[in-house]
Amino acid sequence: MLKKMLSRALVSAPICMLISQLVGICVSLSNADGRYSPVTPAFEARFASTTAAVIVQLLLIGLIGAVFAACSVIFEIERWSFLKQGIVHLAITSAVGIPICLFCWMPENAAWAAGLCGSWLLTYVITWLSQYFVYRHNIRKLDKKIKAVNGKETQS
Repeated sequence: MLKKMLSRALVSAPICMLISQLVGICVSLSNADGRYSPVTPAFEARFASTTAAVIVQLLLIGLIGAVFAACSVIFEIERWSFLKQGIVHLAITSAVGIPICLFCWMPENAAWAAGLCGSWLLTYVITWLSQYFVYRHNIRKLDKKIKAVNGKETQS
């Protein structure tokens, strides 16, 4: 399991870092001033240079991607319910992701921070519920096929 976690993390981190850079370019293009803004001014102010700020943010975003990818193995623990898997996955990814988001895109006030946490949770719940309903639908289809096959076997 550890090997699988590591390989997923090592693939996901650079992908997330690339996506982060593409988002930064799109945000910069949408600004009317024509400047490239890879990090927020408040985050940049924490560092000696823009380059240092960009590197730190990029590594932290890579860490978020790595944690999400590594933790995906939680959903392969068959003895756990889907709800338990989701709760454990949410707890681990939140413990890493939320502090990094707060650090990189510093909240202006407590309401902003609460909004970030709320949107994080809401996004997770929507994603989890959609997967739950997809899996439930697939299981019902599989059950019907099994019943059809078993019904044909007993009639022979």
